[in-house]
Amino acid sequence: MTSHNGTEAHGREAQEFADQNQPDGRKTKSDIYHALRYRICLLDYQPGSRLNERELAAEFGVSRTPMRTVLQRLEYDGLIISQHGMGTEVTSIELSSIRDTYIVRMRLMDAMAESTPLPITSEILHEFQELENSCRALLRRQDKRRFAEIIVRLHGLLYGLSSNAAVKNFNDILCFQSARFWFLLLERMDFERQIRDLLNEFRMIRTALELRDVRLVATIHKTHLATVLSLLDTMDR
Repeated sequence: MTSHNGTEAHGREAQEFADQNQPDGRKTKSDIYHALRYRICLLDYQPGSRLNERELAAEFGVSRTPMRTVLQRLEYDGLIISQHGMGTEVTSIELSSIRDTYIVRMRLMDAMAESTPLPITSEILHEFQELENSCRALLRRQDKRRFAEIIVRLHGLLYGLSSNAAVKNFNDILCFQSARFWFLLLERMDFERQIRDLLNEFRMIRTALELRDVRLVATIHKTHLATVLSLLDTMDR
């Protein structure tokens, strides 16, 4: 459990991390953070990969100070680790810790169901339909990276339905921690089966969205997470 002091420290860190849009088109800390987190999640940076602060700062056209802030945030998220004299590297992935992460994510779905929902707009329904269509297209042209991108986008859409900032924040962190492990496992799975399972979740969530029932959306997604957890348990035997 996060201590009161830890919560305050994170609050200060979040305030420092928030930055203004750059009028000259330069990348903000938020832009860089999301870009690097995406690379880690989609395994462009494999577990154990070294990240060079100076090279990343040069790539994104910023000084090392904002890049250091970004790396500190990624370390807070558990995606990288920095050790004195050893540099910065992407954290490893262990089945036991990922299993625990899925358990917490399921509990957070309960919290999302009990939280005040945000309105489900026609724009949200349209975005969801486009995402479902993209998933269905994978049955014709199987693309594991595209599959991973769809799951990340689905994550953002679902957790954006809640007004509970704490639930959204923890869900966001835990989703990116666990997603990269799940994407690694795709190589050992029946990929078409995974696509069809995701399409089934899409169909049920679409019905819940059309009913404007966020509680039902959370329940459906919790069931999907429970299915993944059962699969992880099977693979551990």
